[in-house]
Amino acid sequence: MKVVLVGGGTGGHVFPALALARELRARDVEIVMVGTERGMETGVFPREGFPFATIRVEGLKGVKIRSHARSLALLPKALLQALTLLHRHRPQVVVGVGGYGAGPVSMAAVLRRIPLLIHEQNLYPGLTNRVLARMADVVAVSFEETQDFFGRRVVVTGNPVRREVMEGERRKGLEAFALDPLKATILVFGGSQGAHRINLAVGEALPHLRPLRGRLQFLHATGERDYPETEEGYRRWEGEARVFPFIEDMASAYAAADLVISRAGATTVAELTVVGKPAILIPYPFAANDHQRRNAEALVKAGGCRMLLDRDLSGHRLALELQELLDDPARLVQMGAALRQRGRPQAAEHMADLICALARGKA
Repeated sequence: MKVVLVGGGTGGHVFPALALARELRARDVEIVMVGTERGMETGVFPREGFPFATIRVEGLKGVKIRSHARSLALLPKALLQALTLLHRHRPQVVVGVGGYGAGPVSMAAVLRRIPLLIHEQNLYPGLTNRVLARMADVVAVSFEETQDFFGRRVVVTGNPVRREVMEGERRKGLEAFALDPLKATILVFGGSQGAHRINLAVGEALPHLRPLRGRLQFLHATGERDYPETEEGYRRWEGEARVFPFIEDMASAYAAADLVISRAGATTVAELTVVGKPAILIPYPFAANDHQRRNAEALVKAGGCRMLLDRDLSGHRLALELQELLDDPARLVQMGAALRQRGRPQAAEHMADLICALARGKA
């Protein structure tokens, strides 16, 4: 059996696709990943030994008028590329995992009458999936709340999380980053590229946190651009901190963390729920349809997170939130337990079951 996975761009789409691809490969399913030349998938999937193909397409939402026109002009050619690609590989199922690259290949699957499953990772569905949902054989979603946005029955699978993230151990995580087991660890990151506003706010919060230096330490992924300035801020603070442009071993990072400060992308939200790590979520304000805020609100409602909107973010406010949570360890434990209640660690297996059923004509 052969399956084409299509989508990607950022880690938010790529890592769930990778978790699903690994699960399918474990079932002896042949995988071909299709993405764009500029997305993160170009490096991730070939390194894992998956065949990889590209399609030339650009996003439509949130771009300037000139770029919008260029994107529209590329669509017919992208659809022709997609039709040719599916004819060459002849998959039994096509799976759209999000990102603008998924559109033409998913549409080509419909035209070629190949069973199509699409997966919506965010609580509020993106434009591509809202269109494709009308034609897909199966629509899988990460949040129960997303069912209301589709005028049809959907399957709530959750968002696939890489197995190594779920299997991290606290002791090994602390050792991996040479962290003190007697101090509370704050993990800070903003996605695969970092988050400038979060980096600035944490730097501004540090002077307010001087009284906590004896019981607090940071593990911070800054992104390449902000790394020198952020590292210098921690040096002036004179407290314990481990600062990196990018953290590859997120399993150890999550395992070591007592509290997380991050954006609220779909993959981050899914990972927080399966590892049960309480968080202060700062949604990216320019995400399409403000979907990160909706993701964060769901976890706040569940009792597992606090939310700070970007417009309200300041070093002083962040320091107050941190101090309040760190002064109440029992509250942190309750928040972690609440998140685990929302976690779906079997999401990859559930989606793989649906895909295999589609291939057999039994979905």
